[in-house]
Amino acid sequence: MKIKALMYHSIDIPNKNANLKSLFVKPLEFKKQMLTLKLLGYKFSTLENLSKKSVILTFDDGFKNFIENAYPILKKLKATAYIFIPVSFIGKYNVWDYKKLNVKIPVMNWSDLQFLVKEGFIIGSHTMTHPFLTKIPLKDAKREIEFSKKFLEDNLGIEINTFCYPYGDYNKKIVSLVKNAGYKYAFTTKKGNLNFLENPFEINRVFISGNKVISLPSFIKKVILR
Repeated sequence: MKIKALMYHSIDIPNKNANLKSLFVKPLEFKKQMLTLKLLGYKFSTLENLSKKSVILTFDDGFKNFIENAYPILKKLKATAYIFIPVSFIGKYNVWDYKKLNVKIPVMNWSDLQFLVKEGFIIGSHTMTHPFLTKIPLKDAKREIEFSKKFLEDNLGIEINTFCYPYGDYNKKIVSLVKNAGYKYAFTTKKGNLNFLENPFEINRVFISGNKVISLPSFIKKVILR
């Protein structure tokens, strides 16, 4: 059963001065991708609700443009998704990389997240401050992983079961911290088919780049056939 988790960041048209345009998928292209999957009979699923023709949608960083540009499309398709939040920057912007991207991107606020929870979307942790977890002291990594879970649970009134490693940066010690914090699943940036049954704390994903317009046949090949 070839099931893939797709990794998105911003669903928006990037500023002409923005760097790393691969992180931006234009709303029209995103809509075409989602409609294509729907027309091919794919279901937008969660890890607990998979079928033979499932696809999992994940969005890193919790940007406000998800609400503005992705949510209306997913709502019409009755689709769900995982949204990973760097908790310290809720209601702020991409403090962790705005200089590198040369653009400030607003992050969703608590009201946005509460709304998405009611709408059936899954909120997960992306740490507190979006660090490279293997490059900071282990005690700090532990705090990033544990505190982000607690803050989200306390403010949203739900259990937070899912984690996403910022920059895909982790090692065995970091995985142990995530397990011990009480998460059930953790997503990486490693490319491949869904493997959560074999390794729920090192789940593969497929990065959907927006640097160049991906033709629908290429998208289908990348997501479905490989």
